[in-house]
Amino acid sequence: MKRADPIDRGEPVTLTVNGQPVRAYLGQSVAAALLAAGHRTLRHTRHAGKPRGLFCAMGACGVLRARAIIVASGAYERVIAFPGWDLPGVMTPGGAQTLVRNQQVPPPGRIVFAGSGPFLLAVAKTLIGAGARPSAIYEARRPLEWLRHAPRLWGHWDRIGEALHYRRLLREAAVPVRFGCIVVRAEGSGVLERVVLMRCDGDGRVLPGTEEVERADTLCVGYGFVPSVELTRLLGCAHRYGARRGGWVPEHGEDMEASVAGVFVAGEVAGIGGAYAALAEGRLAGLAAARRLGLRVADADLAAARGERAIRRRFGELVNDAFALKPGVYDPIASDTVVCRCEEVTAGEVREAAAGWGPDVNFVKGVTRCGMGYCQGRICGGMVEELTARTLGCGREALGAFRVRPPLKPIAMSTLAGE
Repeated sequence: MKRADPIDRGEPVTLTVNGQPVRAYLGQSVAAALLAAGHRTLRHTRHAGKPRGLFCAMGACGVLRARAIIVASGAYERVIAFPGWDLPGVMTPGGAQTLVRNQQVPPPGRIVFAGSGPFLLAVAKTLIGAGARPSAIYEARRPLEWLRHAPRLWGHWDRIGEALHYRRLLREAAVPVRFGCIVVRAEGSGVLERVVLMRCDGDGRVLPGTEEVERADTLCVGYGFVPSVELTRLLGCAHRYGARRGGWVPEHGEDMEASVAGVFVAGEVAGIGGAYAALAEGRLAGLAAARRLGLRVADADLAAARGERAIRRRFGELVNDAFALKPGVYDPIASDTVVCRCEEVTAGEVREAAAGWGPDVNFVKGVTRCGMGYCQGRICGGMVEELTARTLGCGREALGAFRVRPPLKPIAMSTLAGE
């Protein structure tokens, strides 16, 4: 089996940490880049003899306070359940990408991609570079649905070139791309063996008589991303629901400052927009935070950062509109389909709780235990919101989101105890 190509990464970038350059790659987390460069822990920092606040990193605990905080917590993949989604062999595209990049091992056997969004193509490229050849890619959208967005592509030549590169690579690898199809169930005796798909209309509702079966050992299915807003919510920032931006996002001004003074947001946490928008927002937030701290920041630099962010965000919004989630993709969720895998809660139980407790997703959480498991609602939260909203006939913005509880990531008790 061919190992993953070590250069199959995003565009190289350089970070500066404590005055020293750190090599990283577009799409790589800052933590991963620092770890690869040999940084193992954050140092205990103090100001005027006092600790600056609380942090835990790489097994060390400390206190870290700051007059300005930039939150760039990213996003996680949007998962939508269907019968059989909990079979071994069903994973997200990001899960497959992690296998290749971290373990240099692609998923086994016949690989089928399904869902919606350009991330499907990016991961297929990664797998091809690792020696695998996906059997097919099933995209819920149709090219005709993208035509009305075509004029907005003008000026984004670098991104158009990137899309053409993906299409050329898939064509050379003989990977077929089917449009207007969604997964309705996965089948197999204890492990994935078949994927059942159907053609869908513009709203994602399946078309009768269009069922087809694809033999598969691995199914990579995903519908874009959801902003990771747990940290901004713990910080007390105001949030609003925006389907176009991926879900709940923190409110912020033109310089990326959130409703809590001194808290800035950048990248996917501020709404799904892609890596280039994240880079532009990171620069803008950094300049604005520096100015807040009293450092000299030229007006021209700030204006240039705002302009670059606007350009990159426009393209991000174009992609979001072109691959907007079709509401019908939730229809295959049957009553006996498990929605919360951590607590083994079915869609029927969620609907029953919603009907009995009304428009508050946290009531549903308390009754069913959805979102109380290992993932803390990162996987099931959006589905619980959607099922509750549909049951009650209201919008998701009326329901609120799951409350967030620390710690945001699992840590050892010995770390909390300072041992």
